[in-house]
Amino acid sequence: MGQTGTIDKTATAAGRLLLEALGEERPARSLARLTDSPRAGRLLRELFTVAVRRSFVGRDPRDVTAYVRDLLEYESLPTGGELARETEAVIRAALGEPELTGTIPERRRSEVICLVVGDLVRPPGVPTAELVALVHQAEWRVTRFDRPSL
Repeated sequence: MGQTGTIDKTATAAGRLLLEALGEERPARSLARLTDSPRAGRLLRELFTVAVRRSFVGRDPRDVTAYVRDLLEYESLPTGGELARETEAVIRAALGEPELTGTIPERRRSEVICLVVGDLVRPPGVPTAELVALVHQAEWRVTRFDRPSL
């Protein structure tokens, strides 16, 4: 990513950590290391939701299937079977079908989230300013949903 000035404008330390991880050579692995931090993990889940909804809301569900196949091929992972089904289920859960992830272990869901968020920077990648905007939106969602009810 290389534009640290832009990264520094992120509102939270967790947001800066996510953007730095996305700048690494293996972003999914770097993101996975952040899941031990409750704040970074929460922000990562919100970033996943924001990115998935921005990409797939209003599109044909087959687009999710095609994306998953392409993502797994790019990562040199098996494109059929359990991983593909679970990846698609986690994405579709973010689109409003949470019942699809009922049997998927939390660790696998987290792996899928890291894989999908890390894919944002696959060449040619999302421009840095757009990544920062996505992180800001995720930070806003965390703040909004963490507020106590009146």
